[in-house]
Amino acid sequence: MSEYQYYEWQTIDRPLTTSERREVEALSSHMDTVTSTQAIVTYSWGDFKHDPAQVLLKFFDAFLYDSNFGSRRVMFRLPKDLVDVDAIRPYCLEYWITLEEHGKYFVLDISGNDEDGYEWVETEGTLGQLTSLREQVLQGDCRMLYLMWLKAMESDPDIAEDEPGPPIPAGLKELNAGLQAFAEFFDINPHLIAAAAASSKKAAFTPETDLASALSKLTRSETDHHLLQILNGEPGAVLMLKKRLMELSGKSVAPSSPAILTIGEMIQQAEIIEQEALRKVRQEAERQRIQRLEKLAQQEEAAWAKVEGLLDQKRGSAYDEATRLLAELHELAKLKKWELKYQERFRPICLKYGKSVALMRRFHHAGLL
Repeated sequence: MSEYQYYEWQTIDRPLTTSERREVEALSSHMDTVTSTQAIVTYSWGDFKHDPAQVLLKFFDAFLYDSNFGSRRVMFRLPKDLVDVDAIRPYCLEYWITLEEHGKYFVLDISGNDEDGYEWVETEGTLGQLTSLREQVLQGDCRMLYLMWLKAMESDPDIAEDEPGPPIPAGLKELNAGLQAFAEFFDINPHLIAAAAASSKKAAFTPETDLASALSKLTRSETDHHLLQILNGEPGAVLMLKKRLMELSGKSVAPSSPAILTIGEMIQQAEIIEQEALRKVRQEAERQRIQRLEKLAQQEEAAWAKVEGLLDQKRGSAYDEATRLLAELHELAKLKKWELKYQERFRPICLKYGKSVALMRRFHHAGLL
C-alpha cells in the first residue's frame, strides 16, 4: 500500500488576500484546494517540499496533518500578546506538545505517532471541528493539552510512573464537540480521560459580560487602538478586545487549585474504570443471552421441529442453521437444567442423520458431540 499524506491549513482571524492565495497555490503542484480560508494538499507518493509550520506562520492560523502510517499533527498560530505561556508550559512534552516563539506569534505544535497506525478516519473536515480549540487555549482552557498529555503518558514507556502530571484542568467531565473530535483524531484512551475527569473540578461559570457597559469604560485612545487593529486585520484583534472588556467588567472568575495525580495513579484509576466498563459489558451480554434463551423456551417445540426440517433439506446452509439452533437449545438446557431432556431429543437426531460426515463435523465444531 502506498503512503498517503494529508495536509490542511485554515485561516481564522482573517482571510487570505488574492496575492497570498497565489503564493499558496504555487507551493505545490499537488494542491487540491486553495480558497481565501483554506488550503489542502495530498500525496500518495512523495512529500510536501516546504515546512508546514512556516506556511502556517506566514499565511494561516491552524494546520492539520494526517497519514496512513501513524503520524498525526495539529498546529495553531497564536498571537503572542494573547498567550498565557505559564499556563501552557506545564503541559509541554518533547516530541508531543511544544510551544515555540516566532516573532509576534507562538506556534503550538501537537504531534502523535502511533507505530501500529491509527484507526483510519475520514480526515477532510476534521480541522474544521478543531479550530474552536485555538480560541479556547487563548482563553486559558488547557483541556486539549491535557488530553494530549494523556496520550503521551500512555504511549511513552520512558515516563516514570511516580512522576506527577500537570494540573488537571476543570471541565473534563463534559467535553465539547471540538475536544471530542480532538480525542477521536488522536485516538486517546477514553478510560484515561474518565480517570482524569474523576479528579477534574467542574468548570467555573463565567458571568456574561455586559459589553455595552464595558465598552463605555474604554478610553478614547483604547477604542481607537482596538478599532484600528480590527480594521487592519491584526491577528487576534477581536480576542484582544474581548479580553480587555472582561477585565473592565470585573467578572473574571478566580481559578481554583487544580488536582495533580502521578502517572501511576492515573493508570491505576484508568485500569479500574476499564475493568468496570468490561464488567458492565459482560453483564449486559449475559442479560441479553438469558432474555434470548427465555424467549426460545417459549418456542422450544417449534425449534426442535425446525431443526428436523432443516436437516431434511440436506444442504450446507441448512446444516449451518440447524447446528446454530441446536447449540441454542443446548444453552437453554444448561440454563434450565434440562440436560437429560435435551439428550433424549438430540440422540435420535444423531442416529437419524449420523451418516452425514459434513453434519457431524459441524456438530463437533459446535461442541455438541
